[in-house]
Amino acid sequence: MFQRLDRWSRWTVAVSVLLLPLFIYGVIHLPVGSASVHQWLPEGKPEKQRYERFLQDFGSDQFLIASWESCRSDDLRLQQFCDQLTHDSAEKNPLIASVQSSHDVLKLLTEPPLRLSKEEAEDRLRGFLIGADDTAAVIIRFTDFGISHQNESMEHIFHCADSVSKLGRNSLRMAGTVYEAYAVDYAAEQSLKLLVLPSCLIGILLAWICLRSLRAAVAVLIIAGYGQLLAVSVVYYTGGQFSAVLIVLPTLVFMLTLSGAVHLMNYYRDVAQWHGDHLGSRAMVLGFKPSLLSSVTTSLGMASLAVSQLAPVREFGLYSAASLSLATVFLLLGFPAISDWWCRAIYKETKPCTEVDAEILTDDVVSHPVHISPLAASYVQWVSRNAILVASIGLLLMAFSFYGLTFLKSSTKFEDMFPPNSPTVRDMSFIEQHIGAIASIEVLLRFPNESTLDVLERTQWVDRISRSIQKLPDVGAVMSAVSYIPKLPETGSIRDVAKRSVMRAKLSVAVPTLVSQGWVSEGAGGQVWRITAKVSALSDEDYGALTSHVSKAVQSVVAASETPVPFEAEFTGLSPVMHETQQMLLKDFGASFTTAFLLITPVMMLIARGFWAGLLIMIPNVLPETLVFGGMAWLGFHLDIAGLLTASVAMGIAVNDTLHFMNWYARRLSLGDSRIDAIGDTMTSCAVAMFHTMLISCCSMLPFLFAEFIPTRQFACLMIAMLGGSILGDLVLLPALLLSPLGRCLIPKISAVKK
Repeated sequence: MFQRLDRWSRWTVAVSVLLLPLFIYGVIHLPVGSASVHQWLPEGKPEKQRYERFLQDFGSDQFLIASWESCRSDDLRLQQFCDQLTHDSAEKNPLIASVQSSHDVLKLLTEPPLRLSKEEAEDRLRGFLIGADDTAAVIIRFTDFGISHQNESMEHIFHCADSVSKLGRNSLRMAGTVYEAYAVDYAAEQSLKLLVLPSCLIGILLAWICLRSLRAAVAVLIIAGYGQLLAVSVVYYTGGQFSAVLIVLPTLVFMLTLSGAVHLMNYYRDVAQWHGDHLGSRAMVLGFKPSLLSSVTTSLGMASLAVSQLAPVREFGLYSAASLSLATVFLLLGFPAISDWWCRAIYKETKPCTEVDAEILTDDVVSHPVHISPLAASYVQWVSRNAILVASIGLLLMAFSFYGLTFLKSSTKFEDMFPPNSPTVRDMSFIEQHIGAIASIEVLLRFPNESTLDVLERTQWVDRISRSIQKLPDVGAVMSAVSYIPKLPETGSIRDVAKRSVMRAKLSVAVPTLVSQGWVSEGAGGQVWRITAKVSALSDEDYGALTSHVSKAVQSVVAASETPVPFEAEFTGLSPVMHETQQMLLKDFGASFTTAFLLITPVMMLIARGFWAGLLIMIPNVLPETLVFGGMAWLGFHLDIAGLLTASVAMGIAVNDTLHFMNWYARRLSLGDSRIDAIGDTMTSCAVAMFHTMLISCCSMLPFLFAEFIPTRQFACLMIAMLGGSILGDLVLLPALLLSPLGRCLIPKISAVKK
């Protein structure tokens, strides 16, 4: 059998070497990009349907607002910058749809037919294109091609700024959805370039220290590195792209594959004490069951993210599960050949192989006499004496943490994704301070075709609602068609009646202009008038509350009307969509965590050979997650998309050590050991390897604590916290549960195996 395994392993390594150029090609050419927030939502969601109707009616709202220190509407650089930006309009695939500066819109408002005074025109643009300190700005709207190629769009903007004398890209202060997407992608690309390599180097350095052998460290590095290449190649060859969410995928697969290889190398050292040939195959056979089950449970934890309604989360779950599965196949099939090539020479042949030994290993049973180190014996005695106390504390902590989860909140705000001193947040703060609020809530008034209201009456409704929204303290500015027409007459005087008659005629002619400017839309379903409420993107209040305030302002106007309301009001925009995304994060957190638990628990039941026993040994694996996320809720931290990823992934990883522990423990029980002796031998044989894998996994995540992208930081921080907690669960709480009366009742003693 072992000769056949050796032959398969050599073939696996040979084929892997032949495929290596393809994998390297995929790594080099993997594109980096992120989807817009509204594309995260699944099809059929009312919020997404409303937003897509808005896009159909008014075109894309993907814009960028740019300004700089001491920028004024008469700044010559303003017009020069606009001229440079429009030079790509004749290209085959133009990036920019339109460019409007404060100077352009002021000119539109002060010239015929409006003829507003400069002061009145500036007042209408205050908080939208002109700040309270008269800072001017440029609003750039992008084509669909420009939105989908935001990196090219941003490079074009930087190039245009560099082309303007005394301006340059470093002077620009920008905000907007396209810039945000570019900043996220840039952070992902920089993290990939700067952090993945240090993470791998830390992992291999610790593997060298823990295994006490450079050759063994090189062997596990080859296996883990190839698993990492597989992960990135899977994304490339399935047509995916590397996003800020997927940035931790290569390190995650590297970390898990490295941990599995360390466990197998630990088995390799054990079999080398008893055998002189086929050491790699024997180690693989000995560790096959726990390694395979570990991979299965971790993959199930990752695959549980597929129940998420958010596209990036589903994508991460499926890619990570598929990548880890492929890496595990390579680990199990490639380990015999790689370990023998690199490590055979460092182990002495202390005992020749016998047929009995081969039979023992084939049956996956370790029959050496019980060997318990003095430290393990002393520790197990302490746990045995305090089993009830330790188990009770663990259960109480889990209950307390579960209660804390009810207070957990989520966030998808852009400013929460970067540190306060980052250039992106600095730019947002500049724009909000010197121009006005950035985020938008769109109010759409839909007048059906059968409506008898003329254009003036519709404009009056828009005006009343705009003024009601403008009174809200959370709203910085309100823009609508009313901003581009003369002030509406309000009294019943003869003069105002005459003005209304004149305006009615002028507005009928002006509707096509309002349509071209994006404030009115006409379609088969009727006429839609748009009101844009600008709200702060840096406010502590979530977008759901802000949208609710705007809705109440509209309802107050409707309630005050003495006549039936002739329109239907809708609320949309990226801000409400982001609020819905936040709500989905919390829903998906519970759903994915529950799914992971339901998928992994049957595996634990199989190991423990009982329904209740499987539930019991899942407690140490659930405790770290509840402690960490419950602690986040108690301390007021918000859950972001990275936190959602870690919940299920960490549970799958935490189960790895539990499986190795329980697998060894069950073997010792089957050989007739007492529970205390079985746990003592398990601690002696497995605790060091479990600690090593935890240490390697946690330290491999350390470089990501320095990532500019905060969700990546949070992912690393949460993974370190939960993996650190899992080792305490496996080495402290699990032995206490097994030695407690509860463990004695639920986990029956396994009868000895006949030899």
